[in-house]
Amino acid sequence: MHPFLAGVLWLVPGLALAQNPAAAARPSATKGPPPAPVVLRGHFAHAPAGDTVRLAYLTHFGRGRVKAPLGRAGDFEFTLRDVAVGTPAEVECAGQRTRVYLTPGDHLTMTLDYARFDETLRYTGDGANANNYLARSLWQFKYGPAEAGPRPRDDEAIAFTPEQMRRCADAFRAKSHAFLAAWALSHPLPPAFRAAAAVHIDLEWALALLEYPALHNRLTRQQAAFPDAYYAFLAQLPPHTLDPYPRRDLGAEDNGLVMGVLLAYSFRLVPDGQLRADPADAERLYARAIAELGQVAADEAMLLFIDRQLQVEGNWAGALAAYPAFRTWNQDSARAKFLRRQISQRRALQPGQVAPGFALADHAGQPTSLEQWRGKVVYLDFWGTWCKPCLEEMPASVALRRRFLGQDVVFVYVDVSDTETAWRRSVATHRLLGENSVHVRSPNQFVPAAYQVNAYPRYVLIGRDGRLILPVAPRPSNAAEAAAAIEAALAQRP
Repeated sequence: MHPFLAGVLWLVPGLALAQNPAAAARPSATKGPPPAPVVLRGHFAHAPAGDTVRLAYLTHFGRGRVKAPLGRAGDFEFTLRDVAVGTPAEVECAGQRTRVYLTPGDHLTMTLDYARFDETLRYTGDGANANNYLARSLWQFKYGPAEAGPRPRDDEAIAFTPEQMRRCADAFRAKSHAFLAAWALSHPLPPAFRAAAAVHIDLEWALALLEYPALHNRLTRQQAAFPDAYYAFLAQLPPHTLDPYPRRDLGAEDNGLVMGVLLAYSFRLVPDGQLRADPADAERLYARAIAELGQVAADEAMLLFIDRQLQVEGNWAGALAAYPAFRTWNQDSARAKFLRRQISQRRALQPGQVAPGFALADHAGQPTSLEQWRGKVVYLDFWGTWCKPCLEEMPASVALRRRFLGQDVVFVYVDVSDTETAWRRSVATHRLLGENSVHVRSPNQFVPAAYQVNAYPRYVLIGRDGRLILPVAPRPSNAAEAAAAIEAALAQRP
């Protein structure tokens, strides 16, 4: 699966999916008999000894999470008494996970060989039809060998021409829907489940087609704008498929797919990723989004688009120019409040403003603060061991740091939300220690939030006087640009 932003992990706290008061309201407890319990048991052959099986699911009152030990023979069992309606869920064990679907009264048994997790996954008992569909469709269309050529999101498909990609994606979608229809004919499925499965197929199709232009341009090193005709597929999505309200019938993965599609739509709006500092341009783009997505989805897509200009592109001028159009067109007060707060916070992080201070313990356990490096140029690196793009930058970061040995530059690595053990292990593994580096750990989001860090990795350049020079600095892998920015900062005197 290709990430929407290759080489960056984008987190949007408090924004992920807007809450629809009608759709997300928690049903009140009703009098009468309680729902029939759900029993889910399983046998994992050759599973890691002594591990734990975890189950995440939805209840009337929020998200339920339970765990059970995996016995020596590879057996486990859950009994759930708070599943009132059919709900998607997820089973996870030792880094492997799979989707399941639970309905009141199910007595379901799952079996597999852990070494061939997805290939061997099978279900028996009440509820087996829906879950065997999930298992077989995932193997056939995602994890198993691609027998009829590349899948739309395979690396090989990125090199296709737009016409080839559209034919590939359309054929894949048609095969997926045909598989669902044939399965439902021979294995009766709950209507709500079948409807949600069809939505999943359409979301995967739309995401592949929206990701393709940016990925193709990156592969061919072009910045070609795709014609409007390419995006005609958006009109073929069933109504309200992209409305960004959490739906309990879809579950976390498919609600996340909705977000992925709306994020990827940004490259439909500006293929090169940069919004011009022209209010009229934002007006035109908002009108296009409404025409192609509908008002509700367009509001969320434009919010994500403008926020991305702030968080990922560092495009303050473009985001500020787009804000009046957002205030005019947007019809959701929660989104308006969120973006207003983001812009207000970003004003305090413009070049020339005093960098937010912080005090954390360093790698040696000693208290350290930003203030103590006054007089030196500071290159902040916000990262985490859980962030693959962050770790991919580390060799270039080490090289950049060594380039400035003996100069008035300190490289401050701020690890975010890791355990101390994971943090220390990663620092040692990547050989990050050095005389011009400082390593601190932020166990929560307070420090990155002060710098409005939602995209990881994130780099910030601070001058000798403690004021921001570049709130979004070049990353180490962009060595020439990063070095030039640091050298320019060294040339400035407080």
